[in-house]
Amino acid sequence: MVSVTARKIRDHQGRERASGANSGSKVYTGYLISYPVVGRGMVIFRDPHGHRMITTPVKRVLGEPDGDTLYVETENSVYHLTFHGAPLVPMAEPATGASRP
Repeated sequence: MVSVTARKIRDHQGRERASGANSGSKVYTGYLISYPVVGRGMVIFRDPHGHRMITTPVKRVLGEPDGDTLYVETENSVYHLTFHGAPLVPMAEPATGASRP
């Protein structure tokens, strides 16, 4: 489990979201339970509310396994993930064998 900020940068209709303060882009902060896996929904437990966000199934994951950011494309959206610190609990490695975060 790792602290993460997920910013939705594209919606299911393929529209890009502006990056300005009043752009309406959605930002989710919380804890990513496991590395995003193609074919499964990504789960983020949101802080401090205790709610969870589950995405539609992941289509692809882009980024360096040891980097601080990751792009996750789901069936409906694209998210830019920013990791904060080291994992609190070791996360399962993706099927490619690379470790992250």
